[in-house]
Amino acid sequence: MRLNRASDFALRILMLLSNADEALSVETISKRLDLPKSHVMKIVSQLAAGGFVTTRRGRSGGVQINTENGDISVGEVVRAIESEFAVVDCLAKSSPRCSFEPRCALKSAMIKATDAFLGVLDSYRLSDIAARTQRPRTHKAA
Repeated sequence: MRLNRASDFALRILMLLSNADEALSVETISKRLDLPKSHVMKIVSQLAAGGFVTTRRGRSGGVQINTENGDISVGEVVRAIESEFAVVDCLAKSSPRCSFEPRCALKSAMIKATDAFLGVLDSYRLSDIAARTQRPRTHKAA
């Protein structure tokens, strides 16, 4: 199974925020993670909607991990960011009806595989991963 880039970016943003002592601006997040600012803004908006981060506007504003949300699992974040987990075309919401339905063993196997994948991600807590991960290198402008 492959996650989309938005999930990758969201997890990196949350890891950075987990280790931050203060709120970080979108610009700071963008620079520290070497991600496009427009992507960071979009993902921060999704993370805020999911309750993973809080945002404040203004001079003393920024983005912070939402400590009221408790210990976040990687699986929770992935589910909030990914729009669909279609490992094969027949699982996609937009897919036409499968010609093997209603008794397709492949579909059942793929659903179980997806559930197992997400189950493993659920077993990892963001705080544990962030604590064992070094801070990102700062990128120097050329």
